[in-house]
Amino acid sequence: MEGKIFDQETTADHSPAKEQIANIKSKRKYDIIVFGASGFTGQFIVTEMARFSQTYNLTWAIAGRNIIKLQNVLDKLYKTLDGYEDKKIDIIYADVQDIKTVMRMAQTASVVINCVGPYYIYGEVVVKSCVLTSTHYVDITGEPLFMEKMAYKYNRQAEENNSIIVSALGVTSVPTDLGVEFLYKNFSGELKNVDVYMRIYTTIFLYELPFSVFIHFGTWASTILHLATKKQRLHYRNLLDELMGINRLEPNVSKILHRRQVSTQRDNKEWCITFPEPDQSVAARSIHHAKTIDNLPYNFEVRNYFVLGSLLSAVLGLFLYVMLSILSTFEVVRMFFIRFPRIFSMGVASKTGPHKQKLESSRMSLTLIGHGTTSAKPYDANNQKEIADKDNIATRTTILKVRAKNPGYGFTSKAVVLGAITIIKDHINISKGGVLTPAAAFRNTQFLNRLMDHDAAVFEIESDMVIYGQQSKLI
Repeated sequence: MEGKIFDQETTADHSPAKEQIANIKSKRKYDIIVFGASGFTGQFIVTEMARFSQTYNLTWAIAGRNIIKLQNVLDKLYKTLDGYEDKKIDIIYADVQDIKTVMRMAQTASVVINCVGPYYIYGEVVVKSCVLTSTHYVDITGEPLFMEKMAYKYNRQAEENNSIIVSALGVTSVPTDLGVEFLYKNFSGELKNVDVYMRIYTTIFLYELPFSVFIHFGTWASTILHLATKKQRLHYRNLLDELMGINRLEPNVSKILHRRQVSTQRDNKEWCITFPEPDQSVAARSIHHAKTIDNLPYNFEVRNYFVLGSLLSAVLGLFLYVMLSILSTFEVVRMFFIRFPRIFSMGVASKTGPHKQKLESSRMSLTLIGHGTTSAKPYDANNQKEIADKDNIATRTTILKVRAKNPGYGFTSKAVVLGAITIIKDHINISKGGVLTPAAAFRNTQFLNRLMDHDAAVFEIESDMVIYGQQSKLI
């Protein structure tokens, strides 16, 4: 598989006339199926699915191509999770190399959670199967090429078949996409632009060898694939933008490397680098959907950055990104990257994944800084009157903080399961079908509240500043 990973996609060619498709109005056997449940992230998702199924009274099953590995996942679950000692979760055989098996799986569920990546290689089979069987679909991908290709190829058919397809339900891009929604709803004025700063950190020392790995091999492979497929990504992005009329931001060269005071709780400025993928591309689609489908006055822009702290870290981060981008275009080099992830990622990725203690100590802090104007008039306490209109030039800056523990796997697992649950529970407030971003699907639902209620993340306004000419007021 490693030798073919960048050579070809898994075929999704199939004629639905050759397959018996379940009545779309009939009751499905399962509310949710976790496909790819034996994978590294899939096992975390199974645990959260088991917990939430009890809370929300849901029927569910797991699926994949290795029945033995899937049974091992369930055996572990039965031994470790309260309430599952006497339960028996069904196992369904499905293999992305055989679309008929994936379709048979899809037509038994209301929602499929897809954990099989890299998604550009293996995801289309699952998306197409769900669209053809009028099944809803969610995943955790951070691959812009896959997401925008699926939107271009299947959005219209998904709308016609009432199939809701939602990608990026993980640390990329839920905090940014839903954070922008939260900020917009809590911005008292006209929002003009949002700068998003992400910081990922750990509370244990990096030099401790057993805990040096940050990500699993699958995430590393998806990253290399993203860098290696720039031409394909731009091709499908241009097709999608032309089809839907999406306007993208031009790169801001001046902020590729810059300093910024990210938090009002700290006086120092930190070094940051531009980080547009995938969150910025997802936010652009969400804003477009809000304006064209939901008829909302979304007239603001979103740009994404990554906080690295010191100048040395920022310069090194840019250098490594540029080098990986160049080297990933060579097939031989890519194969070495894939075969020896721990060596070529400098200890960041491995096939065994992060140690449990590293996961539990990892943190994500997202700062969203919203700029705009406000029509509110300041009050002059000395003269007990409103300041004259000519002095009422008011700008507003509102800062939102989003925080999550174990963002890569803990938050991600909760977010994708709660996304599937939200489709089931709040479907009346979601578009009937289409290939959607998290915000486009869930802006009118209880999804964000569920994230906070189940301790997946915290969304809170950190500060709200209004400036009237030379005067300012912290609200």
